Amino acid sequence: MGVLAVGSAEGCAYGQNPVTGRLTPQHFRFKVVTAASPRKPSGWRAVCIHARITQGDSGATTVCKFEVGLPIQNEQQGNISLKYAQQVSANTANRAVYDVLSEAHPGEMLAVLCLDFKEEYGRTLGERVSGSRVSECVTAGIETVYFDLPEGVKP
Repeated sequence: MGVLAVGSAEGCAYGQNPVTGRLTPQHFRFKVVTAASPRKPSGWRAVCIHARITQGDSGATTVCKFEVGLPIQNEQQGNISLKYAQQVSANTANRAVYDVLSEAHPGEMLAVLCLDFKEEYGRTLGERVSGSRVSECVTAGIETVYFDLPEGVKP
């Protein structure tokens, strides 16, 4: 049905759409926005991702833009390493996109699927890392990572 440059979902008779594409930990090139201090919680790192969503049955495509932000340390988990932040962000994004796109209906608007993905991703990432956030790309100075966009296309 659709694909989040994290995946491609094509129509299927039983409501389960195949979803292809995977974000890797290397896509999450976090920048430290606020350095950690000795007291918890503190510190913040973030990255902006632009990922293509393609609707398999029509070929329609759009770019889903989202910012992923995580604390560097929090009360529940203590220090959160960059490696862990990247791994949990990628794994949770892939799970969220699968959950949303595999159940998408033919003709469903891509913008709605992007919003549904961001909502699911934010909810599930928040369960894994307390204080994390998935939002619109708004933090100045962070890197924008482009995933599965045609060469030379930067929205």
